[in-house]
Amino acid sequence: MNERLRPDEATSALAEIARQQDKAIEATLVPAWYWWAVAAGMVAIGAAVDSHSAVVRGVVITVAVVVIAGLTAAMIFGSYRRVRVRSNELLGGRGAVAIVGFVWLIVGLTLGIAFGLRAAGAIMLGNRAGRAR
Repeated sequence: MNERLRPDEATSALAEIARQQDKAIEATLVPAWYWWAVAAGMVAIGAAVDSHSAVVRGVVITVAVVVIAGLTAAMIFGSYRRVRVRSNELLGGRGAVAIVGFVWLIVGLTLGIAFGLRAAGAIMLGNRAGRAR
Protein backbone atom coordinates (compact mmCIF):
# COMPACT_ATOMS: atom_id res chain seq x y z
CA MET A 1 0.00 0.00 0.00
CA ASN A 2 2.63 2.47 -1.07
CA GLU A 3 0.31 4.42 -3.31
CA ARG A 4 -1.62 7.37 -2.00
CA LEU A 5 -5.40 7.44 -1.95
CA ARG A 6 -7.12 10.05 -3.99
CA PRO A 7 -9.30 12.42 -1.94
CA ASP A 8 -12.51 11.04 -3.41
CA GLU A 9 -11.45 7.46 -2.52
CA ALA A 10 -10.62 8.50 1.03
CA THR A 11 -13.96 10.31 1.34
CA SER A 12 -15.79 7.26 0.03
CA ALA A 13 -13.93 4.93 2.42
CA LEU A 14 -14.66 7.16 5.42
CA ALA A 15 -18.33 7.39 4.44
CA GLU A 16 -18.52 3.58 4.26
CA ILE A 17 -16.90 3.29 7.69
CA ALA A 18 -19.44 5.74 9.11
CA ARG A 19 -22.32 3.75 7.53
CA GLN A 20 -21.00 0.50 9.03
CA GLN A 21 -20.60 2.13 12.46
CA ASP A 22 -24.15 3.48 12.34
CA LYS A 23 -25.42 0.05 11.30
CA ALA A 24 -23.61 -1.65 14.21
CA ILE A 25 -24.85 0.92 16.72
CA GLU A 26 -28.43 0.69 15.46
CA ALA A 27 -28.36 -3.12 15.61
CA THR A 28 -27.21 -3.17 19.22
CA LEU A 29 -29.46 -0.43 20.61
CA VAL A 30 -32.32 -1.58 22.79
CA PRO A 31 -35.55 -0.10 21.40
CA ALA A 32 -37.67 2.19 23.56
CA TRP A 33 -40.68 -0.17 23.42
CA TYR A 34 -38.63 -2.79 25.30
CA TRP A 35 -38.18 -0.45 28.27
CA TRP A 36 -41.88 0.44 28.23
CA ALA A 37 -42.75 -3.28 28.26
CA VAL A 38 -40.41 -3.87 31.23
CA ALA A 39 -41.92 -0.86 33.02
CA ALA A 40 -45.45 -2.16 32.39
CA GLY A 41 -44.42 -5.53 33.80
CA MET A 42 -43.02 -3.89 36.93
CA VAL A 43 -46.19 -1.84 37.41
CA ALA A 44 -48.30 -4.99 36.94
CA ILE A 45 -46.21 -6.82 39.56
CA GLY A 46 -46.62 -3.91 41.98
CA ALA A 47 -50.39 -3.83 41.42
CA ALA A 48 -50.60 -7.59 41.90
CA VAL A 49 -48.75 -7.38 45.21
CA ASP A 50 -51.03 -4.55 46.33
CA SER A 51 -54.09 -6.71 45.51
CA HIS A 52 -53.28 -8.97 48.51
CA SER A 53 -54.52 -11.95 46.50
CA ALA A 54 -52.21 -14.95 46.23
CA VAL A 55 -53.85 -16.05 42.98
CA VAL A 56 -53.48 -12.64 41.35
CA ARG A 57 -49.86 -12.41 42.51
CA GLY A 58 -49.07 -15.89 41.25
CA VAL A 59 -50.59 -15.32 37.81
CA VAL A 60 -49.41 -11.74 37.21
CA ILE A 61 -45.87 -12.26 38.48
CA THR A 62 -45.47 -15.47 36.46
CA VAL A 63 -46.75 -13.85 33.27
CA ALA A 64 -44.66 -10.69 33.78
CA VAL A 65 -41.48 -12.67 34.42
CA VAL A 66 -42.01 -14.91 31.39
CA VAL A 67 -42.76 -11.93 29.12
CA ILE A 68 -39.80 -9.87 30.36
CA ALA A 69 -37.44 -12.86 30.13
CA GLY A 70 -38.70 -13.65 26.63
CA LEU A 71 -38.28 -10.08 25.44
CA THR A 72 -34.82 -9.91 26.98
CA ALA A 73 -33.80 -13.15 25.25
CA ALA A 74 -35.21 -11.84 21.96
CA MET A 75 -33.20 -8.62 22.35
CA ILE A 76 -29.98 -10.49 23.16
CA PHE A 77 -30.20 -13.19 20.53
CA GLY A 78 -31.80 -10.94 17.92
CA SER A 79 -28.97 -8.42 18.08
CA TYR A 80 -26.42 -11.23 18.22
CA ARG A 81 -27.58 -12.45 14.82
CA ARG A 82 -27.35 -8.96 13.33
CA VAL A 83 -23.97 -8.01 14.75
CA ARG A 84 -21.06 -10.33 15.36
CA VAL A 85 -18.93 -9.18 18.25
CA ARG A 86 -15.75 -10.98 19.17
CA SER A 87 -16.68 -11.14 22.85
CA ASN A 88 -13.53 -12.98 23.86
CA GLU A 89 -11.47 -10.01 22.74
CA LEU A 90 -13.78 -7.48 24.39
CA LEU A 91 -14.98 -9.25 27.52
CA GLY A 92 -13.41 -12.65 28.00
CA GLY A 93 -14.35 -15.29 30.54
CA ARG A 94 -13.29 -13.22 33.54
CA GLY A 95 -15.48 -10.33 32.46
CA ALA A 96 -18.53 -12.57 32.00
CA VAL A 97 -17.99 -14.17 35.41
CA ALA A 98 -17.58 -10.72 36.97
CA ILE A 99 -20.89 -9.51 35.48
CA VAL A 100 -22.81 -12.60 36.59
CA GLY A 101 -21.17 -12.46 40.02
CA PHE A 102 -22.14 -8.80 40.39
CA VAL A 103 -25.76 -9.56 39.51
CA TRP A 104 -25.88 -12.39 42.08
CA LEU A 105 -24.25 -10.14 44.68
CA ILE A 106 -26.93 -7.47 44.16
CA VAL A 107 -29.74 -10.06 44.24
CA GLY A 108 -28.30 -11.63 47.40
CA LEU A 109 -27.89 -8.28 49.16
CA THR A 110 -31.39 -7.20 48.18
CA LEU A 111 -32.96 -10.43 49.42
CA GLY A 112 -30.90 -10.35 52.60
CA ILE A 113 -31.95 -6.79 53.38
CA ALA A 114 -35.61 -7.55 52.56
CA PHE A 115 -35.69 -10.65 54.79
CA GLY A 116 -33.90 -8.75 57.54
CA LEU A 117 -36.40 -5.90 57.39
CA ARG A 118 -39.30 -8.35 57.40
CA ALA A 119 -37.87 -10.21 60.41
CA ALA A 120 -37.48 -6.88 62.20
CA GLY A 121 -41.14 -6.08 61.52
CA ALA A 122 -40.46 -3.20 59.16
CA ILE A 123 -42.12 -4.98 56.23
CA MET A 124 -45.48 -6.71 56.38
CA LEU A 125 -46.70 -8.89 53.53
CA GLY A 126 -50.29 -9.62 52.67
CA ASN A 127 -53.23 -8.36 54.70
CA ARG A 128 -51.74 -8.83 58.16
CA ALA A 129 -52.53 -5.37 59.47
CA GLY A 130 -54.45 -5.68 62.70
CA ARG A 131 -53.67 -9.38 63.18
CA ALA A 132 -51.72 -10.62 66.17
CA ARG A 133 -48.29 -11.97 65.40
